[in-house]
Amino acid sequence: MDLSNKAIFAILAVTLVITVAGAFVNMGRLYDFGYLSLTGAATSSDTGTSTITISQSTSITNNFDTIQFGSGFVNSTCTACSMDSNGTATDGCCGTFNLSNSFGFLLENTGNINLSVNYTCAGNCTAALFVGGTSPAFQMRATNNSDAKQSGEVSTVDTAASCYGQSFLGLNFTNYREVTAAGDWLCGNTTSYPLDFIDVRDAFVVDLNVSVPTDAATGVQKSATFTFNALATG
Repeated sequence: MDLSNKAIFAILAVTLVITVAGAFVNMGRLYDFGYLSLTGAATSSDTGTSTITISQSTSITNNFDTIQFGSGFVNSTCTACSMDSNGTATDGCCGTFNLSNSFGFLLENTGNINLSVNYTCAGNCTAALFVGGTSPAFQMRATNNSDAKQSGEVSTVDTAASCYGQSFLGLNFTNYREVTAAGDWLCGNTTSYPLDFIDVRDAFVVDLNVSVPTDAATGVQKSATFTFNALATG
């Protein structure tokens, strides 16, 4: 029997309603079982930590460690021969001594903290022991390497004066002073640490001067060993 268009439309409408209703029922069951959920955008967070500790490094380096005055005599026309490790000597008086010295001890702060520096001496640490005779001299002085411009620094040669800072306005003695076994402070002291670790102002030169009189004892080689001590706060 032929169906009218209205009957066909009614059947299709009922079928659509049943299909949609079935879909909602099935989705509800999925929600109940936890298979589907409708929420906002998912979020998640976590943290990360980076740490670093910079260790204090106290280090003094002697970049020129041997000063040799050699073997020689005082010329008969002179009363003494005076020689300096920076290359100067009494004209015409120092027969056969090593007059080619042009470098002193080059002390450089190679750590990462400011320092104070002193020295002690072992061996023949006075003029009488190192040279002997009448009115001998065995002396040292300190000079900023920005002035001395001695090569050999671990970093580049200084362009600014070292040993400045806190209450200090420079090296403790820049004029020659007699060497002693007990030593002395060259830069700073036990409470002030002015030798900077910054490359452009971290070095100074320690020069030695000897004066050999004509009556100094002959035939025996003398030596003195200097120890340079660096002290840092903390």
